[in-house]
Amino acid sequence: MNALRPLGVGEILDVGIKIYFRNAGTLFRIVLFVVLPTQILVNLIQVSALPEGVSSSYTFEPTPSFTSDRTSLSGGETTTLVTGFVIALLLNALAGKLAQAACFRAVTDAYLGEGSGWRSSLRFALRRLPAVVAVSILSTIFIALGTIACIVPGVYLWGAFFVAVPALLVEGIGPMRALRRSRELVRGRWWGTFGVALLGYVLVFIVGGTLSGLVLGLAFASPAQNTATGFVLNVAATTISSMLTTPAVAAFAIVLYIDLRVRKEGFDLYLLAQRLGVEPTEAGASTLLPPEPAVYADGEQPPFWPPPPGWKPRGGEDT
Repeated sequence: MNALRPLGVGEILDVGIKIYFRNAGTLFRIVLFVVLPTQILVNLIQVSALPEGVSSSYTFEPTPSFTSDRTSLSGGETTTLVTGFVIALLLNALAGKLAQAACFRAVTDAYLGEGSGWRSSLRFALRRLPAVVAVSILSTIFIALGTIACIVPGVYLWGAFFVAVPALLVEGIGPMRALRRSRELVRGRWWGTFGVALLGYVLVFIVGGTLSGLVLGLAFASPAQNTATGFVLNVAATTISSMLTTPAVAAFAIVLYIDLRVRKEGFDLYLLAQRLGVEPTEAGASTLLPPEPAVYADGEQPPFWPPPPGWKPRGGEDT
């Protein structure tokens, strides 16, 4: 029951989606209680930093656009504007990492069949937040340097570091060791890892971007951030988008991390539970994993599982 088997790219995404929907209440609450108050504070800071006669708005882009009926700003006004938006950017980043780490913990508990609540996941994430921030900064620096150097190294490192945060949280290691650990696990499985990461991000950001865009579209325009309508819509759009995307990315990354350890180390649920100090139950991975492919007498396997309609082994019956 506690043995795990290697999964294909489609199976990893399938298990991640199952975890996401079965634990949506807990995952959504984690993000809501972190992101919503942060977004209110962030928008207040940004509005307060706007000089008189200047307004900002968000459309479908992560950065605001500014409009002004003035030809120039004083040095003090420019400093205030830049400072306010830098502080807002840092608060957004911290809130995002906290929500991400808490979702990682909740998803891991769900994989084990543990009923971890959003409060306990957030407490765990708060203890590990400095390490999560550190590994994120280091990976961003390395990926940026690789991208500047020749683009290809940056893409490679993005895939190689994809499970660094799960390794840091599950194994309790430091930031640099987590990056090395992620590269060790991904080595030999880079294309599969890249496929899961790319498809996962495309899937969740299409859904998240569409729904958050619909929220902004309620006003049939791009309302200014320093109006009541713009303030509410900006907060709502960002919060909803984070609620949809953060847990999904965490689910795909955790399932991928566990799969890589299964392939290379014979990892099982007892080892995972021992690391986290909990006990695996029947409600965990055994109800999430797809059925194991059948074994045919001649060793032939279908191109994927379940087999496509009409597929049969060429020279034998299943055993």
